Amino acid sequence: MANDQQRKDESNASTQILSRNNRLLKPDGTFNVDTRGLPWFRPSDAFQALTRMSWLKFTLLIFAAYIAVNTIFAVIYYSIGVDELTNTVSKNEWQKFLFAFFFSSQSLTTVGYGRVAPVGIGASSVAALESMIGLLGFALATGLLYGRFSRPNAKLLQSRNILIAPYKKGAALMFRIANMRRTQLVDVDLQITYKRVVIENEKEVRQFSPLHLENHRMNMFPLSWTVIHSITPESPLWGKRLEDFVNEDLEILIYFKGYDETFSNSVHYRLSYKASEMVWGAKFLPNFDEIAGAPTIHYLNKISDYEHVDLPDFTQSASA
Repeated sequence: MANDQQRKDESNASTQILSRNNRLLKPDGTFNVDTRGLPWFRPSDAFQALTRMSWLKFTLLIFAAYIAVNTIFAVIYYSIGVDELTNTVSKNEWQKFLFAFFFSSQSLTTVGYGRVAPVGIGASSVAALESMIGLLGFALATGLLYGRFSRPNAKLLQSRNILIAPYKKGAALMFRIANMRRTQLVDVDLQITYKRVVIENEKEVRQFSPLHLENHRMNMFPLSWTVIHSITPESPLWGKRLEDFVNEDLEILIYFKGYDETFSNSVHYRLSYKASEMVWGAKFLPNFDEIAGAPTIHYLNKISDYEHVDLPDFTQSASA
């Protein structure tokens, strides 16, 4: 029964409510879910985590790993004795450690300048092992870099607000998206879901309703795309006012997919809008110029520009 079981819509989002005003999707499009109960170290997820983390974190992690490995081997060389490394002239113990560290970095990267070389069996054995680890490590780093660069992903720019705007003889819910990359997206498709809070059996539950779009599919996507849901008597938004959307804890969930010709693969993107990001009675301003005999100028920095306008009265219920 609905009262006793968690019910889920096609997005696999629970209808049970523990608190209000929580987004199902974060502003970056990721799900607002923090998974618990799994082991902290999961080797099977390492590659995925390394390819999806930010470039700053990835760069810092690679740098930290490089310093850590060289420090470990420098300690080993220092423990064996820098006397087993040729041409090491040092005045104190710190300089001995630095010689061991720099020799480790040369062995790890297989540069081998030739000035410092292992002469003892212990140092030579460690250097041979470190060279092998260096080759494997840099092969792994190269694979990770390739995975990060080759991973297909959409980079969309969306309008800051979702508008309730005049449309035909009525009104419509509208927002705009655009491709931020220079790649060409084709066969793009978009679906949106209206999430709200309703009372069922004296309990607050989430309700999910798909919204029909005037233009859910486009063969080509060279400019910004104004997505339109016409508010007709058949629409779940019919008869609503802005305060109703706030009280219902509205969230518009948007799922985008398309084919990227550069990567020859499908790309996906998710975003959402809350009631606080809705503007009542506005329309978008043009964000491109057309000049005869010249390419169309597309202003991505104007994708969110709008002006306030009057709306027709569509807030009466269909029964009225």
